[in-house]
Amino acid sequence: MVDLVILGEGQTEEVFVREVLAPELGARGIFAHAQPVKTSRTGRGGALNLDRVRLNLREILAQRGDTYVSTLFDLYALGPTFPEFVESRHQDPATRAARIERRLSDDIVSHTGCRRERFIPHVQPHEFEALLFTDVRKICEANPLWTRHDRALEDIRSRYETPEHINDSPVTAPSKRLTSLLNPPYKKKTHGPVIARRIGLPAIRAACPHFGQWFDKLTALQPL
Repeated sequence: MVDLVILGEGQTEEVFVREVLAPELGARGIFAHAQPVKTSRTGRGGALNLDRVRLNLREILAQRGDTYVSTLFDLYALGPTFPEFVESRHQDPATRAARIERRLSDDIVSHTGCRRERFIPHVQPHEFEALLFTDVRKICEANPLWTRHDRALEDIRSRYETPEHINDSPVTAPSKRLTSLLNPPYKKKTHGPVIARRIGLPAIRAACPHFGQWFDKLTALQPL
């Protein structure tokens, strides 16, 4: 049996791990538990910075020595406190995410003293909502009134090599596109995990290579 804690950016990621990712991993003997980032004694989710992530990961890694720990952070939400965030800003999103992951791994291992194999960082290009563009029909199925936007959503998807390439400006990030286009409004915590579940992990993994590589790393974990 393999135990895995996934530190998520917020409640959307927490629900996605619990309802979509964990059942798939569980079928492979990987028991995943979601935990949102603690921002204060009672606050959870959002407001990522490197110091806060270090504190959260140090606490989780210290609880048990036989548990793996991973992350589910949006590249879009990171900032200059994270290693390589600024230096990689003109690179392909998956290359950029991988570069940040490598340096984050070095940083956390250095600050916590944990065994390197226990920490498997994942940074999602550009954000969780990119995964939903795997199948825009499933987005529209979440609310019948959204079907009138199917062509606009298909047009967005067709302009990019993969959903993970849909860009990350404050106007054109995947979540911003959904928020501005859909009416009734897209609600991240309510709709995101539901749509992802409708699409299914096999389709998401095939359409989103960086996410798929992370999933493959998790399924290859062996008991510590």
